[in-house]
Amino acid sequence: MQRCVDSAKFNFKIFPPFVIKQYIIITESKLTHRGNNLDKIGIIGLGNMGEAILKSLLKNNIQKEHMVCSEAKTERADFIEKTYNIKITKNPEKLTGQAKYIVLAIKPQDSKELMKDIAKHLNDSTVLISIMAGVTISNITAAIGKPVKIIRIMPNICVKVGEGIMGLTCNNLVENNELDEVRRFMTPLGKIIEIGEELMNAVTAMGGSGPAFFLLFLEAMIDAGVKMGIPRDKSKMLSFQVVRGTLKMLEEEGLHPTILKEMVVSPGGTTISGLAHLEEKAFKGNIIKAVEKAAKRAKELSL
Repeated sequence: MQRCVDSAKFNFKIFPPFVIKQYIIITESKLTHRGNNLDKIGIIGLGNMGEAILKSLLKNNIQKEHMVCSEAKTERADFIEKTYNIKITKNPEKLTGQAKYIVLAIKPQDSKELMKDIAKHLNDSTVLISIMAGVTISNITAAIGKPVKIIRIMPNICVKVGEGIMGLTCNNLVENNELDEVRRFMTPLGKIIEIGEELMNAVTAMGGSGPAFFLLFLEAMIDAGVKMGIPRDKSKMLSFQVVRGTLKMLEEEGLHPTILKEMVVSPGGTTISGLAHLEEKAFKGNIIKAVEKAAKRAKELSL
């Protein structure tokens, strides 16, 4: 039986406005209006991902008094405190004793020592939410030295604008209501997909590293325009709109990429000439290899 399902689907079209309004009020109240009954959320590590999660939680009405955060680097901690007006502790052990849900947003190579430090402060109700690449549930359990509720989420940098993609998996100690709660406060960051843990390294490679692969291609498109004499600002605008328009067509018309590509290609035309060159250089194969290399590295980062 599948416990972690895809993001909630609510068909607003079949309900009258007063029902929709009531649904929204109830949904928001689960996160923001439970007063002292709201379980605290802790974040250990406030780099790009940790900050993105913090920002999203605050934006979506999680009150500051229901959050506790830890950051080891003084300069970074000072920046977060001033930017979000929230108190930051340098002691993750102090945080661990206060929060039910604890997001581990640290580098994999730094995690082993930290988990040993916080282990004694974890109890049966604590839920660890790891966003560390390559660090498996069994790795975390072994480092802590005792059974603990663990949810693994692999987000990408696009969570900063609420358009991320996140793979999610968990161990069998996590209760359904706890999964629901985590989904509720992570969904504003983007789309969530459930996937077996054996495929999380692939999710890391596609979702986590994918933006960099795509941006290298986009950078090349912009540079190509400049090389041919188009001013950089106009080449950038042209390239951005090509991507934006293509994605919109794929989404709104429900087309497979291959079908849309064939709609652009005409016999003996400009597009097929360029595509033939890319095929000669094994463009598609090299993209596949790059994703596989990233997945392999994610596995190597395991504790």
